[in-house]
Amino acid sequence: MLYSIDILTSSCYNNITFFLTFPGLANPAPIIQTFYAEDQVFNDVKLDGVVTLVDAKHAGLHLDEIKPEGVVNEAVEQIAYADRIIVNKTDLVGEPEIVSLVERIRNINRMAQLKRTKYGNVDLDYVLGIGGFDLERFTSVLYYDFDI
Repeated sequence: MLYSIDILTSSCYNNITFFLTFPGLANPAPIIQTFYAEDQVFNDVKLDGVVTLVDAKHAGLHLDEIKPEGVVNEAVEQIAYADRIIVNKTDLVGEPEIVSLVERIRNINRMAQLKRTKYGNVDLDYVLGIGGFDLERFTSVLYYDFDI
């Protein structure tokens, strides 16, 4: 799997922001753990937040996917770890489908802020300067039973 790092320098945030982007589905846990497990990374880099983009048209297929025992459902994990969730492509499905998907997302992660979008249009402030990822918060409010 290929990962890319996009770098944005912004004077309004007084630092360099790295966007780690993952094509398709990827398990976020190992990447997040890197920020906490390696002393040099932990001391030099701050994980500001986890943003998950959910495809409103196809999310149900991924959330319903049955995985072999011991294999995580990446779609569920991405939602569970998120500080911000962007439900995209809302123009391609009806309101009842969006409401149902948002309810499913809320059953996995009640703490994340959620925004509906079309064509991926979202304010940059929604994905930068989150100051939200906290491993202890995540483990204390995880509502989803991954063994289901």
